[in-house]
Amino acid sequence: MWPDAQLLERLRLDDRKAFEILYNKYSAKLYYAAYNLFRDKDVCEDLVQELFVDLWSKRHDLNITSLEYYLKVAIKNRVLMYIRTQRATLDVSAIEVLADKYSADSRLLQQDISKVLDDSVAQLPEKCRQIFTLSRKEYLSNKEIAARLGISIKTVENQMTIALRYLRTGMSDYLPAVAALVIIEALK
Repeated sequence: MWPDAQLLERLRLDDRKAFEILYNKYSAKLYYAAYNLFRDKDVCEDLVQELFVDLWSKRHDLNITSLEYYLKVAIKNRVLMYIRTQRATLDVSAIEVLADKYSADSRLLQQDISKVLDDSVAQLPEKCRQIFTLSRKEYLSNKEIAARLGISIKTVENQMTIALRYLRTGMSDYLPAVAALVIIEALK
């Protein structure tokens, strides 16, 4: 394997083979980092492809001392931009799971997220909150919730949609922080 510095120098000289080597070396790591957050194959592939297209198009102007660091920052920025433009749809319950995976550095973030999530759940209308709690905390299926509360499954689905939409909105300020933490940790 060639060192990154040598590959970058060859890239500046329009060497497509060097670009291919860099792509093969880093694309899977970058894809995995994005996929840990989005769980959307197409979105992750697009983000990685866009990153490498930019790398190739800017190859003459780049002043990179550490390629691995550059790529980590670049994919983090792409993910954050993707989230900011609200093209990303995240499962609210996945936020806590992802934050929980990472060590002491993320404990404060996890506590903040849990508090915001709990506060947001408390703001839901009573029936909506009850349905959300039965689903996410007691792990009941929509059918079980409908039977327990004496309502239709469609009502349960509608209330869950309302709850998740509301919670996503309330959590939007925390998504960039979670995304950055997850991506940086996944690339280690």
